[in-house]
Amino acid sequence: MIRAGPLRLRLFLLAACGLLPLALVAGVVLAYLTGERERDARQAAVAVSRAMASALDAELRATASVLQSISLSDELRPARLADFHALARRVAEGQGWRAIVLADGTGQVLQNSGLAPDASSAQPVDPESMARVVATREPVVGRVAEGRYQHGPAFAVRVPVLRQGQLTYVLSAIIPVEKVLALLRRQRLPATSVVSVYDQDYNRVARSREHASPRPSPSLQALLDTGASEGSGTSTTLEGVASQTGFSRLPWANWVVATGISVADANRGLYGVLGAVGGGLLVSLALAAFVAWHFARSVTEPIDALKGAADALGRGEPVELPTLRIAELQEVATALRQASEARDHAAQERQRSEEERESLLARATEALHLAEDAGRSKDEFLAMLGHELRNPLAPMATALHLMARKGDERTRAEREVMERQVGHMKRLVDDLLDVSRITSKRLEMRFEPLRLTEVVRQAAAGVQPVLGRRRFTLDISPAGEELWVSGDEVRLGQVLNNLLANAIKFTGPQARIALRLRRHGNDAEVRVEDDGPGLAPEVLAHLFEPFYQAPQGSDRSRGGLGLGLAIVRSLVEMHGGTALADSAGEGQGSSFTVRLPLVAAPFLEAAAQPAAEAQDRIGRVLVVDDNQDAADTAAALLDLAGYEVKVAYDPAAALRLLDEFTPGVALVDIGLPGMSGYELAGRLRDHPNGREAVLVALTGYGTQADIVRAEQAGFARHLVKPAAPDVLLAVVEKGMQRPAPQGKIP
Repeated sequence: MIRAGPLRLRLFLLAACGLLPLALVAGVVLAYLTGERERDARQAAVAVSRAMASALDAELRATASVLQSISLSDELRPARLADFHALARRVAEGQGWRAIVLADGTGQVLQNSGLAPDASSAQPVDPESMARVVATREPVVGRVAEGRYQHGPAFAVRVPVLRQGQLTYVLSAIIPVEKVLALLRRQRLPATSVVSVYDQDYNRVARSREHASPRPSPSLQALLDTGASEGSGTSTTLEGVASQTGFSRLPWANWVVATGISVADANRGLYGVLGAVGGGLLVSLALAAFVAWHFARSVTEPIDALKGAADALGRGEPVELPTLRIAELQEVATALRQASEARDHAAQERQRSEEERESLLARATEALHLAEDAGRSKDEFLAMLGHELRNPLAPMATALHLMARKGDERTRAEREVMERQVGHMKRLVDDLLDVSRITSKRLEMRFEPLRLTEVVRQAAAGVQPVLGRRRFTLDISPAGEELWVSGDEVRLGQVLNNLLANAIKFTGPQARIALRLRRHGNDAEVRVEDDGPGLAPEVLAHLFEPFYQAPQGSDRSRGGLGLGLAIVRSLVEMHGGTALADSAGEGQGSSFTVRLPLVAAPFLEAAAQPAAEAQDRIGRVLVVDDNQDAADTAAALLDLAGYEVKVAYDPAAALRLLDEFTPGVALVDIGLPGMSGYELAGRLRDHPNGREAVLVALTGYGTQADIVRAEQAGFARHLVKPAAPDVLLAVVEKGMQRPAPQGKIP
């Protein structure tokens, strides 16, 4: 027989049964919060590791970029390694590196900026990374190692130096681990947490907390041995602290950054939450039991509602609860709604952050590829354009020199105009290859005292053939006749030519153009004025910017690249002057003003008398060039100077001439049909009659890489077309005086 219990006991049991789901929900919530806190700690550790890895990767790539920049310096040549040693020492000191090490293409060390130029060892400290950069020809980050001089652990960032596709040198930055340690210590972490960086062999590079062991703890080692690019888990630090650990690898260097966040620190706030929730649950249970003692029916419905909300929260659905008549249960309902809102908000924030990161990465990658393609295309285009323009200039310059030596005074004025314009064209062709240095004010200038009136008159004379029916005025004030400046005559001529060409381009056939020279305080002032369409204020504000052009019609009839005025300002500022533009408005003409600081007039010596021409044949010269005009004019110049000359227009003809002709000097073009000048040089060396000849490259290719390749092919001198006749004759004369073909003509 079942014994009947008291009514109060039954009501208590009923209340207890009704509160049981609430207790279960509270347990689920607490378990969920505990798991979320653990996951958040791991995600935070991974985020810190990822950020540190990105910062460290950027630092290493920046180091490689600095090395690649100095690899382009003129000092990195066999003849200037002493200068390069000084440059490397300055760069290493400025970057806070221990040294910069230069090795040859086989990995043998040539010099160490931290030592005397002749005190370097032939073997690197980390031969494995040196072997990798030699084999792959790609930048490499080495392992942490102690150097021979016991200055403390360091690692190497190595980059290859390629010349014409050949590995010529390897540059290495030796970086102390303190540089990485300084990066770690900028992270604000609790004292019980730690950030570590390990190299490819898991040898410690740096650690935010000092410890004697150079290796990771066993638990961290097991986590890293998974080989994943990123990961997280629980580990114990070398100090014995239980931590939530995340790691991230550097894809380029294959280093790894690990961050351990103390479990105690991660859960410190959670303990209070657990206590509060537990206490609240107990109070709720007591109150619910008391209320259930009296109102059992009113308890079951709110509990059912809370149960449904908890289920919705677990499924990731919105939590919707009615107003409950019991305060404690209403608080739990509010907490569930807040937890649901916080979960949704966090998910949205994570999604937005991920989308933004992916978008930025895609745009940065696309911009980098576009910049690389544009830079490569620009270099290839300018090199080829320079070569194609120099080829016709070479015979023109030589022919003009021959005309001058023949002394026909009837064509002297016309010849001098052509000589000036050919000179200007040559310098402008050189500008195509140096346009970035013009805009950055790093272009080499040849300053000398100049009488500015001569430069102005030359510019005025040069513009006459293209004026058409325009009315041109040259106005030089009496004080302007004796204005002297320190400058590069060709560059100042280029400034005036650009301004006059700009005035012609933007004016009609009946326009007025004036070129004026006068003194303005301590400056010489040159003004180019026109009555053309004028300039709007918004155009004036950007007129001197590179590639800027005023609005034009769809036919772009005026053309141009928008570089002329930008080059004008850059060249004038390199002379210490200013360039200004002014216009009263559209339809009211324009004026451009150049002001240059004045200098004292120099003492002028009497011009030297021309040397007497050689009458006797003083040596044999072979000229090889597929441009017949260039070859014939060079031969005529050499013949007039007293040399016996043979001309070949292709490599095969040159080799046939050697059977009966033994030259002392051979002038060889590089861009020959069927066989390059580099190949022909080897064939000439193999021929008995060409073995002792001095080889001189005469070509339109004029980059530093072209000069290096010519030296490697056996050429004693590299001349860029159009070579000045006196320079060409001087090189041939010195070549005739050399006892053997080895070495370089000074």
